[in-house]
Amino acid sequence: MDYTLNNQPKSNKTEVIIGEDALEQLGRFSGSYTKTAIISDESAAKYCLGPVQDALGRKVEKIILPDGEANKNLRFAEDILRQLREAGFDRKSLIIGLGGGVINDIVGFAASMYMRGVDWLVLPTTLIAQADASIGGKTGVNLGGYKNMVGSFWPPKAVLINPKFLKTLPLRQIRNGLAEIIKMGFIADAEILDEVQKIEPEKILGVHLNKASELAAKAKIEIVNSDMYESGGRKLLNFGHTIGHALESISLETDEPLLHGEAISIGMAAEAKLAELEDVCKPELVENIKETLTRFGLPTSYKHAVIGDILERILADKKNVGKDINWTLPKAAGEGLYNHLADDINIKEAIKSVII
Repeated sequence: MDYTLNNQPKSNKTEVIIGEDALEQLGRFSGSYTKTAIISDESAAKYCLGPVQDALGRKVEKIILPDGEANKNLRFAEDILRQLREAGFDRKSLIIGLGGGVINDIVGFAASMYMRGVDWLVLPTTLIAQADASIGGKTGVNLGGYKNMVGSFWPPKAVLINPKFLKTLPLRQIRNGLAEIIKMGFIADAEILDEVQKIEPEKILGVHLNKASELAAKAKIEIVNSDMYESGGRKLLNFGHTIGHALESISLETDEPLLHGEAISIGMAAEAKLAELEDVCKPELVENIKETLTRFGLPTSYKHAVIGDILERILADKKNVGKDINWTLPKAAGEGLYNHLADDINIKEAIKSVII
């Protein structure tokens, strides 16, 4: 299936191609550049770099980064930029990101910075990248323990999504991506939830996951096309992320870091509770969200944080305006609201509900 993402910063369109023949489209987007680099992480390179090189059919520069969110920072972004410069890349060069959400964010950021912006493509290899991170043009790195504090809007020329890459993933990574798909179901399109309910927790990969992932990608494309720079409806995508990003940042300082989707899962449980306390949704929706997440082994509580630390991270969130915390909350399955200002007491109670 082909979709088009409006690409306002570069006055053209981003094509989003989903299917097992997506890799065959690589030559159509990569043929007229002076140099090409593939930037990947260790896990994606191990399983996916060979097929991508074969599809390109020419010599490329390879840059392999360590796995993990902890490496998504300015130091590694600078390393990428330096290697591109040393390899003689110019403004007519192409960068290809091959990997999960971390690769998408840091490679897109490097592409937006190098010589004030060069073209790039993304080949997402994880479920979380295929359903969410690769779509929308947001790039960024973490700064001082805060998520995505430095970044840019720099959409790729194309997003080539091959579901076959998911077969290389461990179960934890599949669950990690499923959290973002579930999020899209609760705030954007209830049809996604219908497909999610058909997925067997013991055998997640398959036709129903592929359909749910495609529906989530399509829903995100529609939202981004209506609001590229997050001034309105794109804020719906932040459900679970205000508290989730705080927990993810805190967890990176422990011996048991959360994956992004795991943190967002806990964040959704907390922010759904906040919606109930604020009379935005009924208690039944909160239970539905928690039951859907726990059915697939996703966490809805956390033990390595105290409320004060979480609140400190939330107050520094880049989505805030002044001291106002702008919440995205669920109203019903497939429907959410944004820019909600919540009572401080209810915020604390919602956080308490997920801290054990």
